[in-house]
Amino acid sequence: MPAKGYAIGFLAFFVLAIGLVSQTGCSSQPAPANLTHGAASVADTPLMAAVASSDQGQVQSLVEQGAAINTLTEHGTPLALAVARGDREIAWYLLSRGAAVDLAGSDGFTPLMRAAGAGDRRMVQLLLSAGADVNAQADDGTTPVLGAARAGQLSVVKVLLAAGGNVNVSQDGRSLLMHLVAAGDLLTAEVVLAAGADVNYRAPNGTTALDLARASHNDDLQMLLLQAGAES
Repeated sequence: MPAKGYAIGFLAFFVLAIGLVSQTGCSSQPAPANLTHGAASVADTPLMAAVASSDQGQVQSLVEQGAAINTLTEHGTPLALAVARGDREIAWYLLSRGAAVDLAGSDGFTPLMRAAGAGDRRMVQLLLSAGADVNAQADDGTTPVLGAARAGQLSVVKVLLAAGGNVNVSQDGRSLLMHLVAAGDLLTAEVVLAAGADVNYRAPNGTTALDLARASHNDDLQMLLLQAGAES
């Protein structure tokens, strides 16, 4: 019996994409699970318990018996829980059986936002391959790119930008670039500027990224912003 692992390569991504497109065209496959969106408590959702214990066999058994995959509980959906736990094998299985990749929790956070903020690059790639919205926005304005950038997850930021993530999003009146400058994150600021971030974006009070760099006396960031065309 092969050892259980978490490595999901590009082949697995292609298999998932093909499976999501063609799963209804193969009558020899088990009947699809209940994909209706609904709400229930964790206590009434055995599938959540199976995901929480990383019991892949039980997850498969429950799904094959018709357990609802897209049930939203106080701890999110089964897919969101698998993502939060970093369990790529269970996440892959749920997606292959029709889990709604962008079904958000009560705060508007999607599974991709959770994976991005946690810096789980391979989970991010898996969710993107399943069609996750790279520019979805939570109730507080968080997007996958914003979440990854503010958490200092540079490698994930690069993956999201390559997938079409918007570098000119804002949260709390500040642009993504401004948040990075305020945090002193020179490397990620460099990356988002190269991706087209607006160096002269102004917050509602008129503040720019350069103003923030000067206020923190960060010479490296000031130089970076000026070289990128910041208006002084």
